[in-house]
Formats: sequence, structure tokens, C-alpha cells
Amino acid sequence: MFLEFLQISGHQTQGKEILFYVFVSLFLFLAIIRQAFPKYFNDLFRLFFGTTLKQRHLSEQLGQTPLPSLLLNLFFFISAGLYLSFWLERVGLNPFDSFWWLVLCVSTVLFIAYLVKFITLQFTGWLFKASDAAASYIFTVFTINKMVGIFLFPLLVLMAFSTEQVYIIAQALSWVVLAGLLTYRIGLSYRVVSKQIRVSAFHFLLYVAGFEIAPLVVLYKLFLLNFS
Repeated sequence: MFLEFLQISGHQTQGKEILFYVFVSLFLFLAIIRQAFPKYFNDLFRLFFGTTLKQRHLSEQLGQTPLPSLLLNLFFFISAGLYLSFWLERVGLNPFDSFWWLVLCVSTVLFIAYLVKFITLQFTGWLFKASDAAASYIFTVFTINKMVGIFLFPLLVLMAFSTEQVYIIAQALSWVVLAGLLTYRIGLSYRVVSKQIRVSAFHFLLYVAGFEIAPLVVLYKLFLLNFS
């Protein structure tokens, strides 16, 4: 089925055999997680789409199953790394001779960035005696990240093997998906955190601008200055 889909796309896939096998491996990896942890997968989607009133109960259940959470976080880092690498390669900002070195570098940077963010939030929550609020925020962020990885995957396949016109459409759809998920994450995070500590919407948006958006802008400027 996967091969038939690529044939239907009508794009010449010669020279992209490694990329093809990477996507097949990612597809099988996601399928194994789905088959091995069906309850976690279903609860994740129910929590994300808000199809149940027992949101807190689902959050606690998901928090008690670290293995599928870890695997889906890994899936996110790989998917996001591929997505950003496609974009950097397209705009001519690949500092390496190999595309796969770029993927490895970007995925590693993402992992380190989120690891630093995780440690910083944990420390800040402990310092200001708001550990529960910090834990809730971290859980929300990584939950949305998991959905980002899942939703990006089919668009990545299109971007990798489709025609130029389909690539442009898939890229535009990816922007819409990412913008929607980021907006949803900000709103959901504020709703979750504001239930546990007193924080105004203005100050929360300042935090988002300073610790979520500003680092991305800085990294982008560094790429432009050093590799353009």
C-alpha cells in the first residue's frame, strides 16, 4: 500500500531509496506503537480532541505509561527533524555535504532544546513552589508534540516523493497544521496552568514569546548568518 501510494504520486523517486526505507521504518515504528499500546494511543487522541469529560483522569493514565510516551516523543524528534531538514535543504541552508548529517544535527538540536526546556521548567516549578503547574505544562507541551509528529508524517511523505506542485500544497498544509497546533497548545497550556496558579493571559503570552518563539528566531538568524 505504501509503495502504491508513492507510485500514484507520480514523482520520480530515483536516488531516494534510503529516504523511502526511512519512511517505511517510521511507518512500521508507529504501527508497532499503535499495536503494542492501543489504549495509550486511543487515550491520547481522546485527550487531544476532547471527546471525553474525564480529561484529568486520562492525563493521569497517560502519565503512568512512560514507555509509549518515550517512543512517541522519539517519533516526534525524527519527524520534526526531517521536516526542518527538508526546509533547510530547500532554501540552501544545509551546511553539510550529506542530507542525513543535517537530519541528525537538527534532530539532536531539537532533543537538546527540549531537554533543556524540561529541566528548566522542572527547576522553575520547584523554585517557585509550582511543581504541579510546571508538570501540567510539560505534559501539555509533549502531548501536542506527539500529535505534531503524527500529523506531519503523511505530509512528509508527500513532500519527499511528490511533484513540485504537490510539494508546495503539502508544505502549505504543514504550515496550517503547525500554526493550528501551536495556537491550540498555547490556549490549552494557559487553561491548564491558570487552574493551578494565578497568571494573567498577558504574562503567559510574554513567556511564550520569550521562551517559545524567540529561541526559534535566534536559531534561524544563526543559520542565515553562518550557512547562507
